[in-house]
Amino acid sequence: MFILGNFFYAVGYVLRILINFETTVIIIAAVLSWIPQLQYTRLYRALMDLADIVERPIRRFVPPIGYIDLTPLIAILLLVFLDKFLVQSLIDLGWRLKF
Repeated sequence: MFILGNFFYAVGYVLRILINFETTVIIIAAVLSWIPQLQYTRLYRALMDLADIVERPIRRFVPPIGYIDLTPLIAILLLVFLDKFLVQSLIDLGWRLKF
């Protein structure tokens, strides 16, 4: 059972790293969107493409309110929920199966 435990433990940690990376990308992309001069750079476009992986499905259901786009906030809240619920459950399951 320890092999299965190690698998769940590793999957949980990889997912946690990916969620933390995506959260950081969303925050940086949101801050950079306030600087109009940076919107034509490759770095900005790459960050927006990475942030859109999570934000695009949310934008279908949550339209912008005036000039304010709540999509990054909702995406971060969703990622935090997934981290605390799904990822932590996988890590705990892996930990229990190891011993």
